[in-house]
Amino acid sequence: MIDRLFRYAYAQAKTRAMKSGLLDHDDWHYLLRMQSLNDFFSYLTATDYGPFLSNAATAGADARSISLSLHDALFKDYIKLTRALPKSRSLVLYGLLSRYEAENVKTLLRGIWRASPDESIRSMLYRLGTLSRLPVAALLEARQVPVAVDLLKKTVFHAPLVHALVLFRTQDRLFPLEIAVDMAAFRLLADRISGLRGIDRKTAAGLAGVFTDGVNLSWLVRFRWIYGLSPEEIINYSLPGGHYITLHDIGNLARVSDLPAFLAALPHPYRSALEKVRQWRQVQLFFQTWLVAELYGLFRKDPFHIGLPLSYILLKEMEVKALEGLVSAIGAGESFDGVLQLWEGCWMRDAWNEKRETA
Repeated sequence: MIDRLFRYAYAQAKTRAMKSGLLDHDDWHYLLRMQSLNDFFSYLTATDYGPFLSNAATAGADARSISLSLHDALFKDYIKLTRALPKSRSLVLYGLLSRYEAENVKTLLRGIWRASPDESIRSMLYRLGTLSRLPVAALLEARQVPVAVDLLKKTVFHAPLVHALVLFRTQDRLFPLEIAVDMAAFRLLADRISGLRGIDRKTAAGLAGVFTDGVNLSWLVRFRWIYGLSPEEIINYSLPGGHYITLHDIGNLARVSDLPAFLAALPHPYRSALEKVRQWRQVQLFFQTWLVAELYGLFRKDPFHIGLPLSYILLKEMEVKALEGLVSAIGAGESFDGVLQLWEGCWMRDAWNEKRETA
C-alpha cells in the first residue's frame, strides 16, 4: 500500500482536480435546450472547453470543427495524465488512446479508397499531434489502399491489415480493413494491461473488459439489426477480452429474434441495467448510464491505482461524445423537442446527478 501511495499520490490528486472540471447537471440542463450551434458554442466557451474552441471559432463554429476542438480537450487530458503516471502505467493510457489513432487510419483509408482531396481527408483527422506515430504525410500521397497498408509497417495496425487485405480484395469494400484496425487497437490495450501486476492489472483489466462489453453490444445491434450480418460474421467480428460477455454470450445474442429475447439473453449485470430498453437505439445509451455510475463509484474506493485515471479519461471521453452527438443533432436541424427527446432521457442526466451526490 505504501508503494502504491507514493506511486500514485500525484496522479490521483491530478485526476481528482481534472474530474472537478467535468460538466455538471446545470451545464447539461442548459446545453440540452440550445437551439443553435452558435448558442451551444457560446455556452461551451465559458466552460473548461473554452480554450480549445478558438479553432472552431475560426472555422465558423460548424459541427465538425466543434467536434474536433472538443476532442482536442480530451487529448490534452491524456497528455496531462500520462505525464502524471509512471511510464509503465502511462503506456496503458496510450493503449486506450490508440483507438483514436485507429480512427485516423480508417479515415485515411476511406479517403484513399474514395480518391478524396488531401485537404478534405486531413480536415477529418483527430489532431493527435505528438501522441500519434502515423506517417500521415506519406499516407496522404498514397493512391492505392495496399500501398497505404505497406506504409503502416511500423505500427500495430500493419499485420492485421495485411491479413484483412484478402477479404478487402474479395469483397471490394473497406469493412474488413476497418474491423482489423479496431481490433488491433483493442489488442494493444490488452497487451499493455497484461504487463501490469496486482490491483493495477485487476482494475485496468476490469475497466477495459467492461468497456469492451459496451463496444460489442453496440456492434451487435448495428451488425445484426441494421446491417443484417449473419451470427457467424458477428462472432468473427467481435472483440475479445470482454468482462461479463463471453464469446458464447455473443453467439447467443446474435441469434435471438427480437429485442425482448436479446435483453433476456444478457448476462448479469447488463440484464438489469438494460431492462427498461424499448428500442434498439437505446441499448448503448442505457449501457453508458450504467457504466458512468460504475466509473464514478471508483472515486469512492481506494484511489491509489491506475483505475482512477482510467475512469476519469473514460468519463471525459463519454462527455465529449455526448457533446458531439448533441452538436450533430442541432447541426442537422432537428427540432427543439427532438433534441430533448434524444438526449434528456439518456445516460447524462443520471451520470451528472451521480456526480453531484459523490463529489
